[in-house]
Amino acid sequence: MSTTRGPGAGTTTPPDAGTPTRVWLVAALTLTTLEAVRASGPFLDRWFAVGTGAAAVAALVTYAGAGVVAAVLLVARRRPSGTPDTRTLLVGAGVLGVLRLALQALDGLALDVVGLLTVAVAVAVLTLAVAHVAGRTGGGRQAATGLLVGSGLSVGLQMMLGTWDAVWRSGWVGWVVAGLVALAPFGAAPGLLDPAASPEPTGRPRRLWALGPYVAIAAMLLANPAFAASQAGVPLDVAGLVLLGAAALGAWPLLRPDVWPAALRVAAAALLVVAVGCALWTTGPVALVALAVAQVSAGLVLATVLSTRRSAPPGITRTAVATGAGGLAAVLTLLLYMLDYDVPLPVDNAWVVVAAALVVALAGLRRRTPAAGGEQADAGPAVPDDRVAARVNAARLLLIPGLVLAVVGILAGDRGWSTTGATVPAQASDDGTLTVVDWNLHYGVAPSTAVDLEGVARAIEAQDPDVVTLQEVERGWVFGGGADMATWLAHRLDMTIRFAPAADQQFGNAVLARSALTDVVVHPLPYGDGPQDRSALSVTLTTAAGEPVRVTSVHLQHRESNTPTRLAQLDALLAAEPVTGPALLAGDLNAVPGSPELDVLTDAGWVSAVDAVGDPAALTSPVPDPEHRIDWVLGQGVTFTEATVGTSPLSDHLPVTARWRVTTD
Repeated sequence: MSTTRGPGAGTTTPPDAGTPTRVWLVAALTLTTLEAVRASGPFLDRWFAVGTGAAAVAALVTYAGAGVVAAVLLVARRRPSGTPDTRTLLVGAGVLGVLRLALQALDGLALDVVGLLTVAVAVAVLTLAVAHVAGRTGGGRQAATGLLVGSGLSVGLQMMLGTWDAVWRSGWVGWVVAGLVALAPFGAAPGLLDPAASPEPTGRPRRLWALGPYVAIAAMLLANPAFAASQAGVPLDVAGLVLLGAAALGAWPLLRPDVWPAALRVAAAALLVVAVGCALWTTGPVALVALAVAQVSAGLVLATVLSTRRSAPPGITRTAVATGAGGLAAVLTLLLYMLDYDVPLPVDNAWVVVAAALVVALAGLRRRTPAAGGEQADAGPAVPDDRVAARVNAARLLLIPGLVLAVVGILAGDRGWSTTGATVPAQASDDGTLTVVDWNLHYGVAPSTAVDLEGVARAIEAQDPDVVTLQEVERGWVFGGGADMATWLAHRLDMTIRFAPAADQQFGNAVLARSALTDVVVHPLPYGDGPQDRSALSVTLTTAAGEPVRVTSVHLQHRESNTPTRLAQLDALLAAEPVTGPALLAGDLNAVPGSPELDVLTDAGWVSAVDAVGDPAALTSPVPDPEHRIDWVLGQGVTFTEATVGTSPLSDHLPVTARWRVTTD
């Protein structure tokens, strides 16, 4: 490898000195921050139980608090310029690592409080690290490379864990991953502490706040394999590998110091906005391609956003305000997008994310002439080819760990390439009594602030069901922790699955079975008074005797005042699914015994399992102190032999289990 002369006579340093170290620092902190942002959804869900206003305040205070954390770190390290040195970053990373390990040991309210604090610290330390790395010639590209490498690491780790994050796991896997995530930033410590390899930055980016909306977009779309799989309708493994490839492709041009023409920067900014919109408003392969294009474009845009051609004015206050503004921009993107499902916005909520992409894109177009004596262009003159090759050869290796994690997850998890779960027999194995479990899973979040997918699987498994009907199944919602519940449960339970979008492609109903499910039909239900799109999923289960049984999983509108809407939804469903043989109808009807909704079903011939052979006094919602019975298993042409309401506290609803057999004449 060729060398260049250092400041002292006879001193040589590699042309890429410090670059891999700085890229790794940003990448490791990006990984930690994206995990924290995903976890913030379940943390904030606890506050939604108090009220929408309380949740909004908790969210805003948490993310804006990143500015306070940044100020504390800078004051503690006596950095009046507002630009952090390497020791400031290592102290911040140490605090973040301790908090991350603490999360693994906590539960309940303590987990919620420490979890939200971890989010604020993660956003602050990542922002300071980006400021540190970007505050030098070529630093904008290095910081942008680190963000893309970190996104790839996040995708790879999610693939290894099946998208169920380690923070929610109580076993050894959770602790090992937590330890690695906490220690990862310190892999950069030797290089950061070497003044020759990592000199002090000379400034910081003026548009540091634009990091916030990018982090939100990455958490929701670009580093979210569950979103990609559900939006594109492809297997989780395919979605993850495409996102990893896009992150690598986006980072590649950042490793070279070529001068970018203005036309390229404008095109990248425009593509970012258009691609984010396409990813949200289209489905199928087009959505997957759009996500890849958005990730590649984001790298080019971020490199310009983080340029220090004209450094920001110095000062701790300015850095703290920029950090807090970035945090606010991130949470407003997340919060407004999700708020639409409870308090509808005047526009499609996809516009919130598109607007965030537009903010990042416009920040990338504000390229000013440097002040006298200021920082030189990040896209400055090219250097000799041997130096380019050295830098590429060193930094490109950082793209490998994410791919390794993903491949290990795919091979170790034996998840294959199926979108529908396990390979199962065509017919149910038992010719006698069969079992159905119905459960509204509250997008996997328990009232005690937990996302315990293994506990959910065990609770279902304990009933030895032949078919399972589920509602509020999430596939990439940040407010549910970002997991692909449908894929995870199908492979964990070794069952086939069919999923039907409702509120969006990431939230809906599902049916799992130990035998084949055929004649799959998704029934969109009338929106009525809202506030959320609803659907019903109907499939055919075939018994061992060859008898087809129609099974429907349904979720009706939830507000007390929505009785007219629920009646319209039931009318639409009954018209779309006329009963011509044995049938089960199960789900969260948001209607109690004796309500007009139940009268409609009873008049249509449906029989409630709990009322027929169970305890009609058993209540199902809300957990932990149920007050209503709104979850139902009903049948026609079947005979119920047993019905029970479970006790699992892993959702805000309790599961309903019924044993049944086809009625014979």
